[in-house]
Amino acid sequence: MISFRLSAEEYDRFRERCSSWGSRSVSELARAAIHSLLSQTPPATGEGLECRVTELEGRVHMLGLEFRKLRERETSGETEQSTAANQGATPPGNRMTT
Repeated sequence: MISFRLSAEEYDRFRERCSSWGSRSVSELARAAIHSLLSQTPPATGEGLECRVTELEGRVHMLGLEFRKLRERETSGETEQSTAANQGATPPGNRMTT
């Protein structure tokens, strides 16, 4: 036998669920909820969690590298435009053809 306390509000909400789910009693719904919980895969263990954190760290590192590449491209594009302006030429992306 398991016994636990609910606030009045929690108990009222639980009774409403009993009605909406077609349970004959609070006990029946509680048993169904426990059976459902026991049939689920348990949450990740510390080891599983560690693997996920390591994977996420790797992804963050890769995103950082991609961000750096984009920034370098942007910087080199600005340098290219600046050089073209100093030489009196039109930057490659701004050329007009007639």
